[in-house]
This record gives sequence, structure tokens and C-alpha cells, in this order.
Amino acid sequence: MARYKVFDLIYRQGKSKKLKTQFELNNMNKNIDKVRKLETDLAYNIEETVEVGIEQSGHRIKVNSKLRQKMIQQKEVVENKIEFLTTEQIHLQKVVAKHDIKNKKILEKLNELKLSDHKNTELKLFDRDILMRRK
Repeated sequence: MARYKVFDLIYRQGKSKKLKTQFELNNMNKNIDKVRKLETDLAYNIEETVEVGIEQSGHRIKVNSKLRQKMIQQKEVVENKIEFLTTEQIHLQKVVAKHDIKNKKILEKLNELKLSDHKNTELKLFDRDILMRRK
């Protein structure tokens, strides 16, 4: 019976860790979506700084050029952040899968212990019944 309780506690702890990891994974997915939206917005804004076919003053061209360079730098930072977040996302997915496998093994062991305990109690009852009949 003590082994059963130990495995039950391990299972509950593993389940808790899995839920925490899944929560982190969901937050990671939300962050990735936000950063990707920012990336598309930056790409759109970079394209909008180029005005083709319109006469512009030297000052206007210089301002647009500097603005475009800053947005390109920001886009590079955002792309690096997306790469990092997707790497973390893959890692969290692997961790969740490991927790699933571990929890399944623990459940199998719990079921085996329950079955063996049930068989032992049945055997004890059967032995007791046989002893009672002999008397």
C-alpha cells in the first residue's frame, strides 16, 4: 500500500509539472504571435518609407533613410527574438512530451500495483474461506 501512495504522489507531481510547462508553452505561443505581428508591421512600415515617383527634398530623403535603417535594425532584432522563442517553444514541447511519457509509465505501474493488491486480497479471502470450510 505504501508503494501505491508513493507512485500516486509521483504521478501527481509529474502532472503538476506538465501543467506548468503547458502553461509556459501557451504563453510562449502568445509571445511568438505578438512578435510575428510586430515583424509584419515593421516590414510594412519599411516598405512605406520608400516613396517612388514623388519628388522629395534632400532633407526628406535623409530622414526616410535614417528611419528605414532603424526599422531594419529593429526587424533584425525581432527576427532574432522569433528564432529564440521558437527554439524555446520546441524545447517546452519536448518537455511536455517527456512528462506525458513519464506519467503514462507511472499510471501503468499504479495499475499493476492495484491489480496485484486486488489479487493478493482475493487470494487471502480465498485462503481464509478454505480454512473456514476445513474447520
